[in-house]
Amino acid sequence: MEHSSAKSNAPAVTFTLAGARRGAIVCLPLALASIAFGLGFGILARDTGLGLAQALGMSAFVFAGASQMVAMDVWTVPPAVLGLAVAAFAINIRHVVMGAALRPWLRDLPLLQSHAALTLMTDANWAQAMADRRKGERDAAFIVGSGAIMWVGWVFGTGVGHLAGGVIGDPKAFGIDVIVPAFFALTLSSLWPGVRRLHPWVAAAVAAVLAHELLPSGAWHVVVGGLVGAAVGGMMRED
Repeated sequence: MEHSSAKSNAPAVTFTLAGARRGAIVCLPLALASIAFGLGFGILARDTGLGLAQALGMSAFVFAGASQMVAMDVWTVPPAVLGLAVAAFAINIRHVVMGAALRPWLRDLPLLQSHAALTLMTDANWAQAMADRRKGERDAAFIVGSGAIMWVGWVFGTGVGHLAGGVIGDPKAFGIDVIVPAFFALTLSSLWPGVRRLHPWVAAAVAAVLAHELLPSGAWHVVVGGLVGAAVGGMMRED
């Protein structure tokens, strides 16, 4: 009885244009970082052999930075679809947990609105949205706005990177190869769970390093690290 009373007194979830605008403004710095990340992908896509339209289409419809980077790393002609699918699944399995964390926020919304939020969910804007929700944010369109501004930055950066790839030549000469690890370091800092919840991170890192040393070349260390980290995190939740 007390539980249902508390639930009825909880602030109602909304989905408004004002919330989307607020999310876009708050995540504008992340969008600028997304441009830099997209720049790195655009250059890598060009070096792999993708045309401008293909690179832009991939960024626009897939919108998954880490998965797209790994896809370029293991890309073959013709593409090894199964390998690409396994790599993408392992890297993005964390989104299952992230989506579940958003359920209390999205469950009462129409499917179109909740799926729009989930489609535009990334590590960075998810972390920002969760932080703002703890501060009292109740407008679920915040996720859509923040994701949309990052999507624009990602696609724009991809195009610029692809066009500039031919001029730049060797990306390492300009330090562009540092963009991707720097972006992930920035994202990880916002997702820091504290020392008590560090076990999945350590397990994933150790597994990835071992896989990198023991398995054939490619991005399989990313797959192994993602699967091991997700498994350890799942076991900790069960405990």
